[in-house]
Amino acid sequence: MISESNMLKSAELGRPGRRRGLMANGVRIIMALVMLLAVPLGTNPAQAGDGGTGAAGAVGSASLEACRTTSGKVLYDCVANALDKMSTTLTKWAPPEAHSALQTAASQLRAASNKAQALSAIAQCRSVFAGLVKQATAAKQQSAPGLSAIVGVLSKAAALIQAKG
Repeated sequence: MISESNMLKSAELGRPGRRRGLMANGVRIIMALVMLLAVPLGTNPAQAGDGGTGAAGAVGSASLEACRTTSGKVLYDCVANALDKMSTTLTKWAPPEAHSALQTAASQLRAASNKAQALSAIAQCRSVFAGLVKQATAAKQQSAPGLSAIVGVLSKAAALIQAKG
């Protein structure tokens, strides 16, 4: 049978092991914290992706296809809707100028009463995106190809308005 004194001895013997176990867990926690702090603080989803510019280019291209059968004011409204879709496809990490340029161009297209006004709206938006492409390319950002795709969509829109506007 186990006596009370033997139980105390085994309990006392168990405590150092328990302490070593707690210390080992403490060391693991500290190491985990060190690993988390070692991660560069500058990383964010904007660096991990293109801010939705690639998707916006694809959405815009597909939306413009539906505009090919229209002309005049209906065409301007259709292109404006395509620009709005592109703007909503952009994520919050896309350059703010991208959102505002697309929304402004869409608004100007809806207000346009002739081909010159419609082309001017597209040209202004395209100019903003051309500047964004230069900045992204110089900084070697992942958004450069997506921004270039948007410039391509804007060029297609201008050509469509030129031909059918």
